[in-house]
Amino acid sequence: TAVYATPFVVHTAKDMATYSACPTAIAGLIPQAGFTDVTSAHVDCIKYYGITKGTTATTYSPTASVTRWQMALFLTRMATRTGVTLPDGSDQGFTDIAGESAEIRTAINQIKQLGITVGKTATTYAPADNVTREEMALFISRFLQKATVGPGGNTELGSGSSAYLVIKSIDTDHNFTDITQGTYEIRDAIVNLWNLGVTDVQAGTVYEPTRAMTRKEMAIFMANSLAHTNA
Repeated sequence: TAVYATPFVVHTAKDMATYSACPTAIAGLIPQAGFTDVTSAHVDCIKYYGITKGTTATTYSPTASVTRWQMALFLTRMATRTGVTLPDGSDQGFTDIAGESAEIRTAINQIKQLGITVGKTATTYAPADNVTREEMALFISRFLQKATVGPGGNTELGSGSSAYLVIKSIDTDHNFTDITQGTYEIRDAIVNLWNLGVTDVQAGTVYEPTRAMTRKEMAIFMANSLAHTNA
């Protein structure tokens, strides 16, 4: 008896950046980061742009998880390279960040002011918690809509009464089979970044939204995001 089945359609990202912000092929333009525990062009890239300083002068700790306080620093450092004007960092009502350094507190308040985070609750940020992969998608997707587009970056109309362009994709195709359980905003952010070519998973079918983000994966997201900006 003949068996009929609908074949799985393998989608490809539609709105990837035309150029790279990390052209390692050009000798000496993006130097190696000098970390002894990782070999990665993406890590080299975010070290070059000053987004990361490493966990020590010679180590990056690529398999370690990214904490939410670290993410705030990464995002604000990235902002200065991509045309985002940082707010003043005044207190935004988070009651659980008093024990952090002034630099970290300012960064957390700045990403709240920019709308990149809404916090874990209205009054808590949970700075020591690990960033999940779905949270990473939200952080980066929101961030890109604040950044200045560069040559070859993809833009779409933003929401509102007057027309303006923001860095995002409105294509709904994707290959992930595990992103149906979260909110619509989470799903849309993951699909958006996949179509922009930002995610570390481009060929696979599993995104693992609730798994903690590693520092090596974070570097991939950020380096690929830079390609859409004016960095």
